[in-house]
Amino acid sequence: MDIGKKIKEARKGAGMTQKELAEKLGVYAKDICRWETGERTPSLQLFTELCKCLKVSADSILEL
Repeated sequence: MDIGKKIKEARKGAGMTQKELAEKLGVYAKDICRWETGERTPSLQLFTELCKCLKVSADSILEL
């Protein structure tokens, strides 16, 4: 599974909408959409915050 799908899965598992997650991270909902579709990837700093917000490990998203 690719990173975008894992982000989407984790977001849904946390019970958040793209808009809610975007607000917590200080980005646009369109950014979340782009990450989930694989069009773009979050910066390392945002990826760290994303994992904290979703309460998942980076390993689980990166499948390490």
